[in-house]
Amino acid sequence: MHELFLTASVSQSDFDTACAVLQGLCWMTARRTVYRVLFFAGQPQPRGLPTAPPPTALPRQPQERQLWAELGRQLLRSSYVLQAAYEVSPETDFGRDANKENGDSSSPSMDFNRLPATLRWTDLPDPLREAPKPKAARKKNSGNNNDLPDPVHDSPITSRKKIDVSFLHSLPRVLTENKHTYTNELIQETYSFTRGDLEIALSRYYHLPSTATAPSSAAGAAGVGRRPAAHLPAWADLRPVDSAQKWVLTVKLHVAEDGQPDKLAKAHEELTRSKAEFDKLFDFRPVDRRVFDTRIAPPPVVPGRGPS
Repeated sequence: MHELFLTASVSQSDFDTACAVLQGLCWMTARRTVYRVLFFAGQPQPRGLPTAPPPTALPRQPQERQLWAELGRQLLRSSYVLQAAYEVSPETDFGRDANKENGDSSSPSMDFNRLPATLRWTDLPDPLREAPKPKAARKKNSGNNNDLPDPVHDSPITSRKKIDVSFLHSLPRVLTENKHTYTNELIQETYSFTRGDLEIALSRYYHLPSTATAPSSAAGAAGVGRRPAAHLPAWADLRPVDSAQKWVLTVKLHVAEDGQPDKLAKAHEELTRSKAEFDKLFDFRPVDRRVFDTRIAPPPVVPGRGPS
């Protein structure tokens, strides 16, 4: 699958207005979702996904197995940081250790291997460019070389390949068996809208307090042995990743079939038309594709010895 999207920032002071505007454009109330996102890094040397999930870990739909196989092929060419996303509730899953103040320490930690999750992978975005702008009528004898093409400008539309695999359980165990190592976690809060095929979302990420993410006693200097927080803190204790507390607005389209340039071009045209409408409200700008790069650098190659 490919996703094409526009990106703009929305300040905290403009968030309510932006939600109200999008609600009016889409004729719907925003759907709020909160995810606990665990990050797992692959080995520097690509190795794919040699260990398959247990038969009951994936839904019965054959496309989930196909997506797992396709992800394995992608991870043979490069290692990446993968995401394991768990939907959580701000009302029931945060601040669960508050009873400890009253001497009650029975609040259980989340058993991630027993919970459903989504495995997320995204590739380095394509170096997508806008086509040259149409030329105005050429003036005769102007002295300008009008036969030269106009310069190509950076596109505000990002296009990249993505794979999401649904797991019923055992996602961290499967990743660990495939030599992926847990590195950190973030909380993702999203307010989403739909308008036809368009997916519109306002998202923000949060850090957990440092006291909640301390490594285990066996952790070394490199973070080996680090584990997700045993309990989520109160929602008010989360810290936005962006120090300015801005939200990221994305306007997105998906193209299910890979290797279909005509469909990608059609989606690009549709998103360009949507941009012309949303430009009156939001400032969409080109984003350096390296911002979205989740690849892991390969190990250095020693002449005559191969990768070290």
